[in-house]
Amino acid sequence: MKVLIHKEKRAIVDGREYIVGDAEQYFVLDTKRDVATKYGTIAKEDLAKPSGSVLKTKDTGKEFILIEADYIDTYKRLRKLPQTIPLKDIGLVIGETGINHESNIVDAGLGSGALAIALARITKHVTSYEIREDHLAVAQENINMLDIKNITVKNKSIYDGIDEKNVDLVTFDLPEPWKAAGHAATALRVGGWLVSYSPSIPQVQDFVTAVEKDERLLMVKTVEIIERLWEIEGRKVRPKSTGIGHSGFLTFVRKVKA
Repeated sequence: MKVLIHKEKRAIVDGREYIVGDAEQYFVLDTKRDVATKYGTIAKEDLAKPSGSVLKTKDTGKEFILIEADYIDTYKRLRKLPQTIPLKDIGLVIGETGINHESNIVDAGLGSGALAIALARITKHVTSYEIREDHLAVAQENINMLDIKNITVKNKSIYDGIDEKNVDLVTFDLPEPWKAAGHAATALRVGGWLVSYSPSIPQVQDFVTAVEKDERLLMVKTVEIIERLWEIEGRKVRPKSTGIGHSGFLTFVRKVKA
């Protein structure tokens, strides 16, 4: 898999600077076929050139930079479902819980598999629970595309219990996470983490209430991450008008008693 990158082009016309070519990226799955772009066609023969090569379209001579696709290039092109957890929130889960290549994870509410895949890449094993057949199909397609081998998918409701024991992290992306807080406490090792992702505050309130009733669990914090993009053009620096605002609330809980 390859990525073709066309840089933004600017020109000075009558003393004013204009964008004359937009920045574009094309993800290439099939390198045995020509690639059609808005600036012309890249020949399939050129796709065999080494990473960093500058390619020109056959018909217009526009330049593209060719690079080998990394994991993150493929990850960003996963098939998404509504309420897919974005990278900004996934990063906080990883950073706050300290999971690593020896960690075992239980993930509830698999959805498109975005969180499970990101966690599986840096941990020992992820077991995901999902009850919806349509979500299972999308997630399995994404898992296969990235060739992830350390995810076990269970077509089972987490509200009925967690089979795994002594796990390092349990993640919830559920409509009613409070119904499974006790199951997570039983599954976690002492010192392990429970992280619940919810789009609305009423969900968070009910979840926190359930956590505070369980002496095995310690409520740590609830946060949201706001991502603000910036434009940097020489000395002209300003926030962009678009960006990722509210996506969801992350509630961090730790098991402190057996």
